[in-house]
Amino acid sequence: MYRLLGVYPLLLLSFSALSQPYQVGFLAVRGATHAQAQWAPTLALLNAQVPDHEFIGHYLSQEQLDAALAEQSLDFVVTNPAHFMLSHHQPLNWLASYLDPHYGQARASVAATLWVRADSELTQPEQLRGQRVGAVHKTAFGGYLLVAEQLRKRNISPQELALTFSGYPLDALAYGLRDGVVAAAILPSCLLEDMAQDGLIELANFRALMVQPDSRCVRSTPLYPGWSFASVGNLDESVLRAITQALLQFEIAGQPQWGAAVRLDEVASLLMDWQLGPEPSPIAHERLLRQFMLQHWPWLASFVALLLGHLLYHWRVTVLLRRRSKECAQLHSQVQQKEQTLSHARQRILMGEMATGLAHELNQPLSAIQAYAQAGELMQDTAQHKTAFSQIVAETERGAAIIRRFRQWATQPLPSAEPVDLNELCQELVTRLSPRAEALGVKFKAELKAQLAQSTLNPAMLVTVRPAVEQVLNNLLNNALEAQVRRLSQEPAHQAWISLNVSPVQTGWLLLIEDNAGGIDEDIIRTLQHNLPASHYHGMGIGLLVSHRLVLRLQGQLIVSNTEQGTQVRLLFK
Repeated sequence: MYRLLGVYPLLLLSFSALSQPYQVGFLAVRGATHAQAQWAPTLALLNAQVPDHEFIGHYLSQEQLDAALAEQSLDFVVTNPAHFMLSHHQPLNWLASYLDPHYGQARASVAATLWVRADSELTQPEQLRGQRVGAVHKTAFGGYLLVAEQLRKRNISPQELALTFSGYPLDALAYGLRDGVVAAAILPSCLLEDMAQDGLIELANFRALMVQPDSRCVRSTPLYPGWSFASVGNLDESVLRAITQALLQFEIAGQPQWGAAVRLDEVASLLMDWQLGPEPSPIAHERLLRQFMLQHWPWLASFVALLLGHLLYHWRVTVLLRRRSKECAQLHSQVQQKEQTLSHARQRILMGEMATGLAHELNQPLSAIQAYAQAGELMQDTAQHKTAFSQIVAETERGAAIIRRFRQWATQPLPSAEPVDLNELCQELVTRLSPRAEALGVKFKAELKAQLAQSTLNPAMLVTVRPAVEQVLNNLLNNALEAQVRRLSQEPAHQAWISLNVSPVQTGWLLLIEDNAGGIDEDIIRTLQHNLPASHYHGMGIGLLVSHRLVLRLQGQLIVSNTEQGTQVRLLFK
């Protein structure tokens, strides 16, 4: 029995000797003492929760940690995500991510701050050009890389700064800024707040640049994923599982200390922008490409088939487009030929209208000239002879004016508009036509002065082309006279009269011409409504059609209608 009791301690000693030790490397950014105090609870947890194994902590700077990883003397490592991304040549396996107590999460818990002294004249990051700026390391993720990225977005190149890298621990760089060794310092966020809480510095002596809003600690950059616990090499899966479970269940004062491993896409993108990290070999690229093609060949075949179909469709569309373009060119040529034919037809119609209208208009002064000449032969008095010849000269000038107006109407735009006194114009026409009307036995009823005298409008307010209005009124009054001549030839006892009335209306001036000659043919009125070419209609209505065309060019309206006694013409000018 006593022999067995003597052997028992020996068995315990031999069993403890058989427990496997694991080397854990911690990145000591603030020195070994601070790192040992920070990570001691985690190390004690692993020794308590993972039996038969001993976890030994090593608190190293970044260079020392890189050297230990290269020598393969570490089994586990606790470091920032950038260090992990830059150690791709090492077989690191992320197990859990640290829940930073300042932010309470791992997904967004690392940032950096650009500090200056509170009494410094530097207020904007652009003022740092040429200034001495301190950082701990050129690849420090929670410091230089994050701030330098924000400076680069402001078009501030690192080459424009007098950079100095002091190395770890971080506290030395904070003291250097306090003592004026550097004009500015790039430090991890919350570092100065922690140092101030420990009584090492006065936070009021420092001021941050590029401050980000809504943050528990002053920071100059966005938040990135935090620190993580990773294994090195190929370790026992059961041990890794036990370690991960212990870390995820670890709490201090009811607060979880570790969470599930987070993705590092943002960190990888940042490092890629700075062209950091080892370049993958071409062989690895080829291997990945071959593996991808073998894994997804059905999708790649479908894509190639779709691409070929698209190319064939594009070729077919191109052929059809060329064919349609050729057809469109032929149709365009045909349309041009039709337009030329239509233009020639319009010219012929215009010439027909001009010739017909010219013949009609010239018939009036020629008839008047003939009448005055015949009357002059029968007159014996010299004064009467002189009057007859004066009328002949006036009618000759009127015929020449008609020719000029027709030429202008056919080939040129109308003359410029001017103020027209309708009372004066109508009075001239009445005076000119009255002798002929009296000789034919037709009575003129011209109501001009009375109507205009009652109006508040000035007669000169009508702005139009006077020769064109005179031509239209002359045609309309002569048409009325010719209609009365035909009526008197059939009914000698007929009491013929023609009325000319000028009155203002709301939209302009209204000229009303009425007679009791019995009306005109309805076909002429329909011709006016449909605006048919004058060469398609012959007879009494030619002058009316020409007048209608001219009124339209004057932006007016000419409305012809038959009444119980004769014809009514409403001429409206705006």
